[in-house]
Amino acid sequence: MSAAKQLRVLVVDDLDSVCQVVAETIRFAGHNVVGTAHDGVEAVARAAELRPDVVVMDVFMPKLNGVEAMKQILKAGTAGRVMLISGEYRSLGLTVEDMYQNGAAAFLEKPFNTTALCGLLQQWSGEAKPGSN
Repeated sequence: MSAAKQLRVLVVDDLDSVCQVVAETIRFAGHNVVGTAHDGVEAVARAAELRPDVVVMDVFMPKLNGVEAMKQILKAGTAGRVMLISGEYRSLGLTVEDMYQNGAAAFLEKPFNTTALCGLLQQWSGEAKPGSN
């Protein structure tokens, strides 16, 4: 059995305090935060620049919401997976099912459970990247 790999993660949220908490949680779980972004447009650009394994992204953001940014990132193939987090997604008329149907690998409701976040990252770090066989 091979050891789990350290994931490269991009953290996206319009609030610096949330970016910091998410980044600290990811580092605590043993993974590498390669960058942050504060809106959907910046997220798409940073994903193209950094090519992370995972993007952990808020849904309710200025300029471009997280679901639309996720669709662009996944279409461009600039990240392996996108995990969405949100407490206000309903105000955009979205459901959790919408997020999964549009490509989300996971969804966590804010305030998010740090154990759930760490568990998902741990699970993904032990899996082969799609298409890497």
